[in-house]
Amino acid sequence: MGRYTCAYNCESSNESDIKYFKFPLYNPRKLKKWLTNMNLKDWTPSRFSVLCSNHFEDQYIDRTGKCVKLKEDAVPTIFSSPGNAQKRKASIKPRSKRNKPPDVKASESSPAQASTTTTAPAKRRVQNKESSQTEEEPAGDKDPKKSNDKWRIIVDEGLMKIESFPHFFHGDYCVPRDIQWAPDDNFNTECEDPEKVIEVKEPWQWLGLDVRGPLPQTLNGHKYILTVTDYYSKWVEAMPMQSCFPSYVAKHITDIIAHFGYPLRILSRLPHDIVHKINRELKDQLKVTVALVIYHQQTGTVDLVTQQIIDRMVSDLIEEHAPDWDVYLPAKVFSLCFKEHSKTKERPFSVLCCTGLEPVKSPRGLSYTYSKIRESAFVVR
Repeated sequence: MGRYTCAYNCESSNESDIKYFKFPLYNPRKLKKWLTNMNLKDWTPSRFSVLCSNHFEDQYIDRTGKCVKLKEDAVPTIFSSPGNAQKRKASIKPRSKRNKPPDVKASESSPAQASTTTTAPAKRRVQNKESSQTEEEPAGDKDPKKSNDKWRIIVDEGLMKIESFPHFFHGDYCVPRDIQWAPDDNFNTECEDPEKVIEVKEPWQWLGLDVRGPLPQTLNGHKYILTVTDYYSKWVEAMPMQSCFPSYVAKHITDIIAHFGYPLRILSRLPHDIVHKINRELKDQLKVTVALVIYHQQTGTVDLVTQQIIDRMVSDLIEEHAPDWDVYLPAKVFSLCFKEHSKTKERPFSVLCCTGLEPVKSPRGLSYTYSKIRESAFVVR
């Protein structure tokens, strides 16, 4: 496993392996004990909220197996005093302000953030229920001004059962400064068995597909963004969508393939049934027999840097251009692809489009079975 580092004010965040544990949302009695010990008023954890191991006594942590887990009766007990806890919550700054000089006072943080933080978990829970209705659109557009609490990446609910799945932030209690998320044991990129590792060695081999939304609805009726990322070159395609129906997703994938050619396959963390329906649509539209989209839990963790760049882009769009973010989306994506990527130190355009590779005009064969792909870890070389 990789190392998880630092939570806000955690004393040993840079010294030891830090493990993150989800809140027991499905055990009301245990959840009440956790929240009582945290001593935070007017706060409710969401399915993305986590606490690090620094808040648990050793007696509650089971380190005997391959994975560090909490014991059944585990309750977090290590927190600051009530006064400090409340003060800590008030001093949490937006991500863009965390790198300010140490002398910047906590009072300078936006007062609006505290009010939106308390309502976000409730909104997310409503959205979670909506995502389970795979053939129905998520209901109800809320206040577009609170855009940061509106949208999410649509994923399979089964992913939430993964102990070390990236929760975007270290819950709403601890704030990360430098977190490196690692996949679960069965997706360990340092796996000793090379048979369970698939290397991404060339542009436009393996792609990742995500759907973000619902966003504030634009004047053109768009509420979602479909993103397709080339893991090797870091090239990003992003299209606005009115709905996240499989037919809409398949139509955009078809357009991308018409321009760039066929990849080996496309990884996605959309629900299993949605992936199946997308493949069925693609077979009708492209007249192919292979399933191009493959469900894989590692979709979002193969290239975390690009995922974070896309997230910032979406957040900026809906903050600056809420009524017509779809109009500005192409220019934003174009800018991403022509800037030097922080990890590769190259422009995605140069890597993908200036290498002389010709687009592949027909589906590409694989030497892996679909079950092997799902069980393997992807590594970008």
